[in-house]
Amino acid sequence: MAGSSYKRIEAVVKTGHILKYLGNQKTPVNGLDIARAVGLPVGTTMCHLVSLAEHGFVRQLSDGWELGLGLALIWARVKSNLEGQRDRVNRDIETISIKEEN
Repeated sequence: MAGSSYKRIEAVVKTGHILKYLGNQKTPVNGLDIARAVGLPVGTTMCHLVSLAEHGFVRQLSDGWELGLGLALIWARVKSNLEGQRDRVNRDIETISIKEEN
């Protein structure tokens, strides 16, 4: 944990629960079902969903909600960064191997 003197932000915790729940669903889920699943009032859940939709993290399809492409874009960046780190490490290993052979 970052530090015991820091307090968690409840809105972020609630948002995390909503995103994790949606991430486990195979089809869009309505707001009432999401609220029940994460233990939040429907109004609170809908406010979170609308805010998340503004950033592309979720999207509404007819009367249901699902994860949006905004999260995929973040994951693509994380993946790209990890691949870059892997490539740098592989180059370093190759350099070390060449030096050991000489």
